[in-house]
Order: sequence, then C-alpha cells, then structure tokens
Amino acid sequence: MADLKEKAIQGGKSVWCNTWTFAVNTGRRAKILGRYTLACWQQQQINRALRHLGGQTFKALEQGEGNPLTAPEVGEALQQTKDLKERKEQNYQAIAALKEKIRTSCVIATPDQPGGIDETPEVP
Repeated sequence: MADLKEKAIQGGKSVWCNTWTFAVNTGRRAKILGRYTLACWQQQQINRALRHLGGQTFKALEQGEGNPLTAPEVGEALQQTKDLKERKEQNYQAIAALKEKIRTSCVIATPDQPGGIDETPEVP
C-alpha cells in the first residue's frame, strides 16, 4: 500500500512538473517572440541610421571635408548606429539566455538523480 502511495505521489509530482514547465516555457517562448519582433524593429532603425550616416558622410565630402569621420554630424550618426547595434546584440543575448532556460527546465529529482526542480517552483 505504501508503494502505491509513493508511486501516486511521484506521478503527481511528474504531472505538476510537466504542467508547470509547459506554462513557464510558453511564457518564455512568448518573451522570445516579443524579443524577435523587437529585433526586427531594431534592424529597421539600424538601416535608417546607416542611410542617415551615408547621407551625412556624403554631405561632409561635398563640403570639402578631407576626412568625413571628423565632422561632428557624421560622428553623431556613427555613434547612434553603434548604439543601435549594441542594443540589438543585447537583445539577442537575452534571447539566448531564455532559450537556455527552456532547454534546461524541469528535471525531476530522484534519489539516484539529485538536483531537480524545487517542490514549489518560483514564478519568474
């Protein structure tokens, strides 16, 4: 009878783990989708900034600037482009971290395999 009760408890833990993991990972996948959407928008901003940078560089060359990168307008446009690319890279790093969390989620701890999920997992 005790063996049956223990199997029922273990089965309940397994169901809880799978349900919890599904719910949490669904939320994580929604965050990833949002981040990919943000990355697409950021890419549009980068393309716009690059066009602006090209225009500023051409304008500086037309004005007779020997080195157009020393012109203040070109420097500002270049810095803006670098900042946008850095934010996009941080976004992709956050996506990679979320994917890693999904990959490593829900390993049920058993006596022969220590270190699984907690009895009451935290809400992220």
